[in-house]
Amino acid sequence: MKNQRVPRSSQPSMHINQTDESLFIHNRMKVIAFSYIVIALSVGALSSCSSSEQADTNRKKTGNSKQATKPSYRIATVSQQRVGQTIQLPGEFRPYQEVSIYPKADGFVDKVLVDRGSAVRKGQVLMVLDAPEVEERLVAARSNTLKAEALLVASREHYRRLKASSKIPGSVSALDLETAYARMKADSASVLGEQANYRALARLKSYLTVRAPFDGFITERNVHPGALVGSGAKMDRPMLVLQQQNRLRLVADIPEAYSVGMREGETIAFTVSAIPGKEFKGKISRRSGSMNQQFRSETVEIDVDNTSRRLRPGMFAEIMLSAEGTPGALAVPNTAVITSTERQYVIKVQDGRAQYVEVKQGQKSGDMTEVFGNLRPDDKIIVNAREDIREGVAVL
Repeated sequence: MKNQRVPRSSQPSMHINQTDESLFIHNRMKVIAFSYIVIALSVGALSSCSSSEQADTNRKKTGNSKQATKPSYRIATVSQQRVGQTIQLPGEFRPYQEVSIYPKADGFVDKVLVDRGSAVRKGQVLMVLDAPEVEERLVAARSNTLKAEALLVASREHYRRLKASSKIPGSVSALDLETAYARMKADSASVLGEQANYRALARLKSYLTVRAPFDGFITERNVHPGALVGSGAKMDRPMLVLQQQNRLRLVADIPEAYSVGMREGETIAFTVSAIPGKEFKGKISRRSGSMNQQFRSETVEIDVDNTSRRLRPGMFAEIMLSAEGTPGALAVPNTAVITSTERQYVIKVQDGRAQYVEVKQGQKSGDMTEVFGNLRPDDKIIVNAREDIREGVAVL
């Protein structure tokens, strides 16, 4: 029993079972690999089909876009007309008259009869200065004048009597007569000098009473009673500032391109930002007649009635200037002008082809602009001009 062996016939049977199992696994793996290959080929075929369809679609789109971007030109005719333009320019109101009142004589301020905002009339007393030494000098000048006049009366009478006596031969010498005449002339000159001195001191005294030179309003007051005023006081500011405000000057700088067509007496409309919704009018009264070298503009003054005093000196205004355009100028649509870094030009249609024509722009109004160049009325130009339109290309 101990040496009992397994029968040999049972071992081949086990080997056959193991071999069948290996073959089964091997065949299974081949089937799986084949399935993967089939799936990969199917996906590749589908991808190639979709790619070809996408390429066909792209070709169709490209062909359609090329047909859509075929250039089209809009043609217009050059016209001869004035291109009017309305522009807005800034302006500033200034008083029609303005004066800074300084003292004409040295003295102390005695009375100040007006203040800031006071309305005054021409000749009205504004201030009174006190200078006692002026009064004393005036009295002395009056006394000297009376003394000189008395001496003149005496010398004139003395000469008259000597001249009457000289008719009797030998009674009066010729030398005495000439001396008396010279004395009379000297006294006459002395009287004239003393009278002139008296008048000067009287005028100086009148300067102590400060009067308004014209109707207006006091806009500044810088002194009070007791202050020392005069040229010797080295005043940095005036005693009073007087402005005429019932009439104003609207000052504006007009560019040279528009100043040529302006006329004196022309009515100008303007608005003031501080008074919205209100339009004012004035007339061009004065022009400088020369161009500002820095801004290339001409200074123009417009007189504005301001009886109601709604406007104030120093306010800013917006002037609405209507330019009539340049006589004889040619006009084209704004889009017809091409501006590059080197030049300005329009594209003219000559014998069905594009031709560049250099121009200079003038005034603009709406969608039209003035041009100056080698153009004539009724010439054909491209309205929708672009820089990529080459010269000589067929247009029509």
